[in-house]
Amino acid sequence: MRPRCLAVLFLGIASCGVDPGAGPPHSAGFDSHDFPIEPSVETVFTVGVLDGAPWETFGNVMSLAFDADGTLFILDEGAAHVVVIDASGEYVRTISRRGEGPGELARPAGLALFSDGRVGVLDFAKLGVQVFSGDGAFLDAIRFAAGEGLPGPPLHVLPDGSLVTNEVFRRTVNDGSGEGRPVMRFRDDGSGELLHSAWPGPPLDDTPVEDGQSGGVYFQLRRIPAFPPPLEVGVLRDGRVAVVDSVGYRIKLLDPDGEERGEIAALERPVAPIPVTERIRDAETERRLALPDLEGDALQQVLTEGILRVAIQAPAGGPGGPDIEAALREIYRRQIRYLLFPGEIPVIARIGVDWSDRLWVERNGLPGEAGPTDILTADGQYLGTIAPGGPGIPAAFGPGGLLAYIETDELDVQRVRVARLVAGKQPEGAR
Repeated sequence: MRPRCLAVLFLGIASCGVDPGAGPPHSAGFDSHDFPIEPSVETVFTVGVLDGAPWETFGNVMSLAFDADGTLFILDEGAAHVVVIDASGEYVRTISRRGEGPGELARPAGLALFSDGRVGVLDFAKLGVQVFSGDGAFLDAIRFAAGEGLPGPPLHVLPDGSLVTNEVFRRTVNDGSGEGRPVMRFRDDGSGELLHSAWPGPPLDDTPVEDGQSGGVYFQLRRIPAFPPPLEVGVLRDGRVAVVDSVGYRIKLLDPDGEERGEIAALERPVAPIPVTERIRDAETERRLALPDLEGDALQQVLTEGILRVAIQAPAGGPGGPDIEAALREIYRRQIRYLLFPGEIPVIARIGVDWSDRLWVERNGLPGEAGPTDILTADGQYLGTIAPGGPGIPAAFGPGGLLAYIETDELDVQRVRVARLVAGKQPEGAR
């Protein structure tokens, strides 16, 4: 089957007043076999340079978000500020700066844009969200009780301004929900509540498998899963929450404000998980051995995944201490031998929800390879599949088909590229 044009589909529904429930010209039920689509995309602007003004020399872009006018907000964790770029790519302002005072950022980690124009920045060091007006004035701070849980990125904003996240830190309260992975809702008074207890996956054995030391760092290791089940969250504009926590192709739709406040629908396609073979085990082992080339927080997250306990020995006499990063890299290499392989690779890797409530569902490929991306509607229509190498799930969706991607060039310069799905352009070979 030849690729079908998705450009009109994406922008026509969003901007021409067509009821999404009526369906596009080329759509099918979820039980349909894959059919390829090739959306036409053009770059609108790119920001980020090696040498330039402080706002455009990014340290570490952590999060992006668009407002209803197509203005882009860029959270730069390295510079501890938010850069605001208008829809034409022109610099508007910088919000906040590094510091410990009110309205300053110490360890920013996530970005949330509220429907009333307020800008929220999650700051781990302050155990809460710093809230600014759209023009950059500091308004308030939402502080969370660490014992009840601290939200982590990504942050999804519900219509009432509360935040939903599948990343929860320092959560110690027993909520009676059992052993599932929590999807939490946090309100602007700092309170948190369990929205959904996701499937925990196969039980993990925390029995230590090795005790050792490397360069003055003593450690105890446990086995880590090679292909753990996903926990992905997306929010539709009416407040429904999409959750993926299965090995199979299943997306749960939750109503956070309904009477039963539970699952109201499930979207499923007949796509089977990939069986794990010896060749896949070898490929995944090689892929993980290359991961210590990462830096910063990404490196720390990867290297400490399977460490049960770690202790650092102070040097005896004289200054200095162990090279922690080098020790963690060596520990990680030892840990690879304890990878726990399941029988199957989960079907779904990531999901995203665009401004027209279409679900972008990225499927897993083989280790080290990108998978295809399905486009679905929440009312039960399958719109087609974008092949690996086509436009994938962006770091942020915007109005009118805007997509924003965080990219790094050959000189390790970080850039943000904004593109747009183009209506009316037929890709080559389309009918």
